[in-house]
Parts: sequence; C-alpha cells; structure tokens
Amino acid sequence: MAAPGKTKKTNASFLHYCLKRVWMAEGASSDHADAVADALMTGIRQGKLNQGLGVYEAIDITREMGVLDIKAEPEIVSEGDTWASIDGKGSSGYWTLTKMAKLAIKKAKKHGIAIVFGHNHNDAGSFGSYAWMAHRENCVALTSNNSVPMCSPLGGMGNTISVAPLDAIGPSGSKPPVWMSTKVCEWYDADTAQAALQGTKLKGDYVIDPETGELSNDLAPYAVPVEGYGRVWDTTALQALGEPRTYMLNLWNELMTSIINPHGIITSDLPSLDKFVSGDVTGTSVGGSYFLCIDPSVFGPIGEVLAKSDRFAQAVEDTKPLPGSRGCRMPGASGWNSLNAQTEEVKVLESHWAPFFDTQAGRHGMTEQSLREEWLQLKDVA
Repeated sequence: MAAPGKTKKTNASFLHYCLKRVWMAEGASSDHADAVADALMTGIRQGKLNQGLGVYEAIDITREMGVLDIKAEPEIVSEGDTWASIDGKGSSGYWTLTKMAKLAIKKAKKHGIAIVFGHNHNDAGSFGSYAWMAHRENCVALTSNNSVPMCSPLGGMGNTISVAPLDAIGPSGSKPPVWMSTKVCEWYDADTAQAALQGTKLKGDYVIDPETGELSNDLAPYAVPVEGYGRVWDTTALQALGEPRTYMLNLWNELMTSIINPHGIITSDLPSLDKFVSGDVTGTSVGGSYFLCIDPSVFGPIGEVLAKSDRFAQAVEDTKPLPGSRGCRMPGASGWNSLNAQTEEVKVLESHWAPFFDTQAGRHGMTEQSLREEWLQLKDVA
C-alpha cells in the first residue's frame, strides 16, 4: 500500500483510458464506460482528490456484490414536455445521470426549464461532472442524489439522513461561473479513510460515539477498513451536523431526490453502509436523484446573462480581502480553469492509485505497466 496522504502526478488521457478499459473489462458498453471515465476525470481535473479515482470504488464494490447491473440500459418510464422519470435498471449512477442530464438539457433548450428524476441506480460520483454538462450548453443546473444513511438529524444520534453531494452551476463568459459544489453533511466515507490512513481530523466535533453520544473530531478510532479498497471505509461512528443551515439544506435535498421523485426511496429506507460492505443487500445504493436544468436564453439574450455573470465574478474578485487572507475568488474557479484548459497533468492520491491497479485492474490480469503499454500503442497508431 502506498504511503497515506501522498499524491502522485499522472497523465489525464492515460488515466481516462485505464478507467474506461477496466470498466469495460467488467462488462460495460463503450458508452457506459465513457460516462464513468468522463465523469471521474471531471472530478480529477477539478482537483477533487476524493471525487476522482478513489470514488470508482463505490461502483466497483456494488458490482462485485451483484447489486449493480453493468449490462443494464437506463430507460425513460414516464415523461412530459418539461419533465421525465428514468429507471436506472440497477446500472451505475454515472450512466443514469449522464442520460438524465442530456435529456433535461434537451427539454430545457425547448421549454426553458426541465427536471428529470432518476431511481434504481447506484453511485454517480461527483455531481460537478453533470453540472458541467449544462454549463457547456450555457444552461443552469441543480443536481444531486441521496445516499445510504450516514448522518444524524441535528440534535440527534441516529444515522437516518443522507450524506449527499449537491451541485449547481450557471453560465458565464470569460470569468468563472457561479458554481456550488458541496456536500450536505460534514463528512463521508472518504474522510474516514483519510482519518485512518493520514491521521487527519475533521474541522469540528462532528463524530458521535454511538454508545456515549460524546462528540469529537477524530474518525480514526471508529474506522473499519474494507479489504482491497483505499477510499471506501466503513465506520461505527454516527455523524453530527454543525449548523441548522446544513440540516435544512440536507432535508430540502431529500425532498428533491426522493420525496417528490415518483419512484424515489427515502434515505431512511435505504440499507446502511455496513450492509453494502457485507453484501447483505439486494437494492441499489441510491434511493433517488434529480437534474433540474434552466436555459436562460429562452427568457432573454444569453449575451446579457454571460456579461452579468462575468461582472459579478469580477466584483467578487475585486472585493478587498481580509488581513491575512489570500483574497476573494469564485468557488470552483481553479477547477473551472483546469477543465477549460483540459489540463493533462493531474494529481491523484497514492492510496487510491494502488487499490485501483492492484484490485480493480488486477482482477482482470491488468497492471499499470500493461495498461500504459496498451495506451502508448494506441497513441502511436492514432
């Protein structure tokens, strides 16, 4: 196992090839594998160390358990002019959300606004990947899914609510857009892995001892490793929320992902992470998802929207910084610049690199060296 906490630099095109190649070796179609590799590389290019290579483990573990149907084709089960519902058929969230995003963007381009719900699919990784699809079409997006219960309601000690990602983005011109890319909780399984492998502590006392209710910022004593994986770690701890804002946003997101979703399953009805780790489940790891898209060009000139977004970003950047701070910037600005530049040198955690090549690729007789040789040969042919 690589030294914890260290990163390594690699070529983005090579890593995309590896991700696609290994997922296809598991039985995925080329299009499905592209959806997985494209989304993971978006997270990696954004600089999200825990939303790139390591998050591949979430779909690998569900496929290994027989929960994820890699051959399934998500399909529309009902729709109207401005909405649709897609059954993932047990596929990955990457494949399902890619189809959801494309459909929502298409409908929004015609009607101004559209929402597409998803259900019966597994993990979808970083939702910044799907928001980015809307941004490239000069559209607004708001998107998320719920997850296995890993968080307690504010003031409680029982994991019954989600640790969901939440992404929203708008169009922009030459400046970084308004881009919210966050999670509606304080920590998730990647933080447990970091605590155990790197000794990192949380920024607040968000860890609840399940016996005493005592709060701390240290996940390490509760960490439970999962053999063959570097990011997916289980924990015996419960999670506390830090403030009412996060709690309310979490509950609102539950409303969107599952409660109003015609086929969504609420978080409290989903199996806990330890059930998935042990293989004692039959359903998917996600209860529901949504992709809300708005095309502002339907309501007025898109040029004015882009200009206003850029002026706003400039005003933020020009704001006088607090003493000792690095200055003001738009959230996600560095990731936006990297994605636009299609940066070829990217970083990944070594603790995620080794499990991918040793476990996921190794399962099919592949190694980093053999995959690199294949990639270089294809490059030479091209």
